[in-house]
Amino acid sequence: MSYLCGVFHRLLSIDVCSQGRVVFRHRLFFLLVVLILPVCGEETFCSLCRAQNASNPFELLMRLPEEARTAATDGSAAVVNPFEVVPHKKPGAAQKLAGNETRPFTPFSIISRGGGMPASTIFWVLIFISGFAAFSIAANRSAVTKSWQSFLSDNGLNVVQREAFSLSGTTPYYLLYGSFLLNAGLFYFLVVRAFQGEAFNNFLFLLMCMAGAAFSFLFKHLLIKATGWLFPVTKETERYNFLMLVFNCVLGLFLLPFNFVLAFASDDYRLFWVFWTLGLAGVFYLYRAYRAMSIGLKFLGTDQFHFLLYLCTVEIAPVMLLLKWATVQT
Repeated sequence: MSYLCGVFHRLLSIDVCSQGRVVFRHRLFFLLVVLILPVCGEETFCSLCRAQNASNPFELLMRLPEEARTAATDGSAAVVNPFEVVPHKKPGAAQKLAGNETRPFTPFSIISRGGGMPASTIFWVLIFISGFAAFSIAANRSAVTKSWQSFLSDNGLNVVQREAFSLSGTTPYYLLYGSFLLNAGLFYFLVVRAFQGEAFNNFLFLLMCMAGAAFSFLFKHLLIKATGWLFPVTKETERYNFLMLVFNCVLGLFLLPFNFVLAFASDDYRLFWVFWTLGLAGVFYLYRAYRAMSIGLKFLGTDQFHFLLYLCTVEIAPVMLLLKWATVQT
């Protein structure tokens, strides 16, 4: 092999001058390429194949299938395509996670279900609420009259708000407001019982309805109070808070007799009284919204975005959340 390479080198290094010698040299070069290079190429290809069969230190055997790993270790298997598409197998952790069963979100699952609460329990609850309302009225009889005057006109609201400037002046209204919270919680319980039957007719659910009503209304008062602290609208927020206080005091007095009717009405007329009372409460809140527009109307011309943000955050969003929370219950 080295002898042939030396001859080929000497032939290429000949200094030619005539045309005939150049043609001869080209023909001789062609013969060398045709006859000698295949022999050298075969030997070189065999040596490369032998090098390819050697173990590759960079081969990632753990990524190959089981058959390929066995073949690579003992060296007795056929050629395996490393790009072969194999079915995907989930890891052990993924299989365990995939096997978990998801349960639907049910907030009522923490509340004891079932009925069985006797009618006498509701009767004594109504007696307690009536006694508390009577105590609230007897503490300051003029508070009921002033609340009604504030309910009817803005001038009456201005007069009552100026008079109720201290704790002694606001305490009678707070007592009437407490009577409203108790009646609102009982009314919610009776509405649920009218639609759900004996599903939640228990004393624990009644207490939770009263606590939920108290938390909802008091949280709204605190939210409006915080709005007055954050923005220069303290006077307007205090007026709106007092407007809600007065309207709820009047609404609490109206709810008390309707709660008696809903508690002991027959099944044939119970839904009728439920919708009648809901309509009455809706009229109250529509009238309160109309009265509240006089407070926030001056902000509508200059701060449309902030006024819309307030409506969506304080007025609409809590109602939508309560409705959604009520509709997901089964």
